[in-house]
Amino acid sequence: MNDLDDRGERGLGLVDGSVEASTRRFSLLLDDHAVVQLDELVAVPQSLPDGRSVTHYGIVVEGFGSIEGAILATDTRRIADRHTMPGEPIRRAEVQVLRTVPELWVPPAPGASAFRAAGQHRDQALFLDQMAAPLPAGLDQSEQPVYLDFSFLNGEKGGHLSISGISGVATKSTYALFLLYMLFETEQGRRLLGAGATQARALVFNVKGEDLLHLDRPNAGFARAAEAVRRWQRLGVQDPGPFRRVRFYAPRSPSSRLGAVDTDVVSRPAADIRPFGWSPRAFIAQGLLRFCFTDAADQRNQISFVEQRVRIQLARWAYPMEGEPGAVVLDVPPPGCGFDLARVAQERRPARPAAQGFPVREFSDLVDFLTQRLAPESGEADPAWSGSVAPGTAMAFVRRLYAAAQRIGHLVRAGAEPVMLEEPVTVVDIHSLHEDAQRFTVGALLAEVFESKQGRGREPLRFVVLDELNKYAPKEGTSPIKETLVDIAARGRSLGVILIGAQQAAGEVEPAIVRNAAIKVVGRLDAGEAADYRFLTPELRDRASRFLPGTMVLDQPLVPAPIPIRFPFPAFATNVAEAAPAANSEEVDAAFRKLFP
Repeated sequence: MNDLDDRGERGLGLVDGSVEASTRRFSLLLDDHAVVQLDELVAVPQSLPDGRSVTHYGIVVEGFGSIEGAILATDTRRIADRHTMPGEPIRRAEVQVLRTVPELWVPPAPGASAFRAAGQHRDQALFLDQMAAPLPAGLDQSEQPVYLDFSFLNGEKGGHLSISGISGVATKSTYALFLLYMLFETEQGRRLLGAGATQARALVFNVKGEDLLHLDRPNAGFARAAEAVRRWQRLGVQDPGPFRRVRFYAPRSPSSRLGAVDTDVVSRPAADIRPFGWSPRAFIAQGLLRFCFTDAADQRNQISFVEQRVRIQLARWAYPMEGEPGAVVLDVPPPGCGFDLARVAQERRPARPAAQGFPVREFSDLVDFLTQRLAPESGEADPAWSGSVAPGTAMAFVRRLYAAAQRIGHLVRAGAEPVMLEEPVTVVDIHSLHEDAQRFTVGALLAEVFESKQGRGREPLRFVVLDELNKYAPKEGTSPIKETLVDIAARGRSLGVILIGAQQAAGEVEPAIVRNAAIKVVGRLDAGEAADYRFLTPELRDRASRFLPGTMVLDQPLVPAPIPIRFPFPAFATNVAEAAPAANSEEVDAAFRKLFP
């Protein structure tokens, strides 16, 4: 007898001999006593003719019921109620093979007994015995933990995570935060991060309302969710709560020269959130002008050429301004002065007084300077700055600069505080910004994170959580942000920059980004888009259009079939409605202490 039989459990049924069994799928004829749900794991041990033993592990993907012997609909009554006709009710389960141990490419034998996979057999079914770095990713139908191999996320064997699903229903952002919580707020997560755990960082973009600006507050509804407590504990987290170390940034207010946060769009006290921006010196040094031109149309004409030319010239002629940190003085070279790329690469320059050039303290100053070089009121544009393009192209470039001044200008000012990844989790709020400013902020921060890791090895890791990925890297067209995201998807894992991207439909995102994501997670899908997710089984494509919030499908390289999972109700607030009011904080803390004495 095998060890499955030795456990004394009754079998679930037999491999159906009336249906062909293959190395990929087989049908299970259930015993009368057996109750088998979708997504349950089963094991089928058997002995081969040559004496070797093998066990097939699979997951139930569909269930069927019929009355054997019934031909007409009325035969059902004759067999089931009146017993006037021979026949027998049967129940079957369709099983997709996950693994064969040892690895032998043979089908299960018809008539072989099937058992529910538990304990060591469940671990083998889900390849847990081959995972070097298992990270709890959720719970299966039987409320048992399901793991993903962290080495396929952290860049060691693969990298990046793609999350898809309908907005507001699929809980994409909540699941991404759940994974960050497991990594940064639990002991098992810190062990997986290894020696670089204390220096690992996550950059999270808040794109919808104030949803993610309250992660450091307990979830007011968690104390009433007894089921959630049990689920967290099954994942090995005995005392879940809010994120303990998180920093929040919000845009500088356009109306405040002091750079305060706009309290009209952020309900948290201003002292809790830092205003972010870029100084003119950082704007020029980091070449951020390219992220002011993110319209796909700009990449199809010579405006992109002018932008590159101006960007290099700014780097060439900008000097620090004496007595005003972050401000610059632009030297005014004679018209027609050629390029000197050696000087562009120059890193250290002496500070100059404002009178020795054109002072730039904010974005509007920069626009004024470039207007003089590219579209002067009298005379022609300076070819060193315009590249001798047609006057209409130079004017189009200037017009876009004026539009950017209205939308982005308040983010570029001397004295602005940059976003610093000094806490494990940093949330940057961009929901109140104009769409152009959102793209500028995302592009600038992504480029900064990516470039800061060049030549420094994979550790410590940098995670970037970005929702609405289809807006920044759409399938069609090109832009500087899209190029940055594609570069991160292609090379980021070797540098330790891990993209956790979320979108409503993966088909709307640049294919190279989705293709390079080793781990894929799918929530509730629109029925018309489910066909695009070819890694899902036909049954899961149909079910995905009916998933409830909190139910996802996990696909990873090590496991050959996608596994449906559920993750627990968050203990941290994921929106302003869930955030425990300050007045009730003691009450919420008391409830948490009661749950976790």
